[in-house]
Amino acid sequence: MPIPTTELVIFDTTQAVRNDRSILSPAFKMVSKFNGIQMPAYVGTHIENPGKGCVFMNWDSLAHHQTMLASPSYPTLLEALKPAYGGWSKMYHVIFNAQPIALKQPVTEVLLLTIKNPSHRTEVFDILTKISDSTKKMLVFGPALEDKNVIIVVGGWQSVEVCVEGIAIFGCADAIEFKAHWQMVANPEPKAALERLYTLASRDHLFHSTLTPFSGK
Repeated sequence: MPIPTTELVIFDTTQAVRNDRSILSPAFKMVSKFNGIQMPAYVGTHIENPGKGCVFMNWDSLAHHQTMLASPSYPTLLEALKPAYGGWSKMYHVIFNAQPIALKQPVTEVLLLTIKNPSHRTEVFDILTKISDSTKKMLVFGPALEDKNVIIVVGGWQSVEVCVEGIAIFGCADAIEFKAHWQMVANPEPKAALERLYTLASRDHLFHSTLTPFSGK
């Protein structure tokens, strides 16, 4: 199955959606009728700061999402989203290095990096590829289509505690398992590689969320 174009929206939440995410059901029912959408959509609030939320939607291509944005029914969709959106929002699109199965996990962790010097892009990708491989693609990454120097990294874990107890990346699998995989596929050691990563790229956003799937039915 081809890797989709994933839409990520980070937004200010309202008290209404923090209390009940199902208020978004009518909006996603509308979205599900557009050509090229791969339901379900996923919605969550940030565990660290519930005043922020996120939406993930997978599309067959960026063009399919752009067609929705240009459709006559899009203003109606925006009205359906208003009860959940508290004002500010930011949209990204990304094609990950593998299927984003992290969205289906109990806890999804999201990191946005900005490469400081474009000449280091290959090295940043090499580090993230080794990490992704060591987690069996439970962690995926890709450049934002809007800005290739912005890297979106998404990982899926069994709990926030599992993530915190692992190697300090932005998230990780079980510490022992992660170390074992890393030692097989990567050199230098995880700590040194991650320190190098964070000298090459700034950490702009970091959050965890327990995502709710919406099928649109």
